[in-house]
Amino acid sequence: MPNFDELLKGKEAASLMKDPSKLEKLRDAPETQRIFSLLSQSTGNLESAAERAAKGDTAQLTDAIRRLMQDPEGAKLIQKMKENFK
Repeated sequence: MPNFDELLKGKEAASLMKDPSKLEKLRDAPETQRIFSLLSQSTGNLESAAERAAKGDTAQLTDAIRRLMQDPEGAKLIQKMKENFK
């Protein structure tokens, strides 16, 4: 299972951040929507967790993402997204 911090610092993430059309496609993908749903369930309020993370309090969001990556469904969704956006 990939380490979350490694994913954020990887070449794929950097490449994706430079391509607005890929980012838009990723945002709208069914896998992404399901991941957002799972994260919302895990955090209780994904938007609030994301706002706190933007202010430096990343604990809740990081925890939710780690749980998602350990969940079989979440891991499959992440793998599918990764394969689709290489």
